[in-house]
Amino acid sequence: MCAACVALAQLTGSFALAQAPPAAAPEAPISSAEWTALTEPLLERIGEEEARNGLFSRDLIEPLTALGRVYQELGEHDLAVAVLDRAFYLWRFNEGLHNLDQVPLVRRLVESERAVGRFGEVAALEERLIELARRNRNDPRSAPIFREAAERELDYYERYLNGELPFTIAVNDSGGPARTAAFSVWRARRYYNEAIAALAGGGEPAYAELAALEEGLTRTYYLEARNWQPTSLDPNDWATVRRASLYGLGRSSYQRRVGYAAASAPTVYEAARALVELADWSILFSRNGTGVKGYAQAHALLVEAGAPDAAIEALFPADVPVFLPAFVASPLDAQVRAPSPGHVDFDFEIGRYGQPRKIRIVDVSGADAAARAKAVVGTIGRSRFRPSPFAETARATTYRLRYSLADGRLSPRS
Repeated sequence: MCAACVALAQLTGSFALAQAPPAAAPEAPISSAEWTALTEPLLERIGEEEARNGLFSRDLIEPLTALGRVYQELGEHDLAVAVLDRAFYLWRFNEGLHNLDQVPLVRRLVESERAVGRFGEVAALEERLIELARRNRNDPRSAPIFREAAERELDYYERYLNGELPFTIAVNDSGGPARTAAFSVWRARRYYNEAIAALAGGGEPAYAELAALEEGLTRTYYLEARNWQPTSLDPNDWATVRRASLYGLGRSSYQRRVGYAAASAPTVYEAARALVELADWSILFSRNGTGVKGYAQAHALLVEAGAPDAAIEALFPADVPVFLPAFVASPLDAQVRAPSPGHVDFDFEIGRYGQPRKIRIVDVSGADAAARAKAVVGTIGRSRFRPSPFAETARATTYRLRYSLADGRLSPRS
């Protein structure tokens, strides 16, 4: 049975179709008889309701939405937009302009508008969702809308940083593209804060969701600090001041995450992990003393609670180092562009504050091995790592590693 047939068969007279996951593409073309069987019952219901209660009846919303769902399943997104747009209008006409219950219907419209390439309409609908969320700031259902908006902005900023956006020329504004990207990360920050406020102000706090939002917020601080480009109008010490401010904002965010962990009756591992992540942030911004004390505190917490070795190893692995920040992909992932069966074997030390040193290539194999080895060494040398929890007393930790050119995996070498 085709996906659309299943969707119609599941229609039970409720508004469930508007809440369903995004429609899948049709598995295969259907016959005109199948098309009629799928759409005609809904069209008849719509016609009967119009005749009975008029063109603005609230009871038209359900069959219109169901018909839109069927059209989406069939890949007929232009038709889906036509009926979903009418359902959206009727919802607002009957239920009011600012009711969050209309959000699933708006999401369906976004899906179909994107499918047909009307990205201006997509942007307008996404702005509509943000407006709805702001009209309902204290409703926890607003939080996912703000979070999605934040992630869109952050994705744009990261694509700018990675050189993935089309080249543009800004007349009389040499900082135009960078300025646009900066606005994007600032908007992302605002949306994360709005999502946090929506969750925190709506009944029983959802600590896991709040922690995830704080992680996204902290990511904006890190990305801006790493890529901040002062302009000629900024004071000479502005970069230092800005970086210090971003460190403080991120630290406050991590401290809230420690608080969420404590408030949600965590396991000892979850409490220790929150302390480790706070220490990571300090190390990234060269607040080294604060960082190493945090690691020692987390380790002591695990030991005193009798945590298994596996829990300690998860936070402080002895065989493979943890790249910082831990919330982004390893920079070595970018080295595998043309996979080969080769490898790079190397040794290096991590100093007490996470600095790499004494990097030594031991063996290489595979295509273009010398160039690959140089790239790996360069990446290691520019990186920062999570130090040992004994960094206050230990001088350095040595790692003997193999980097696979086939899949980018880093593994201990015996």
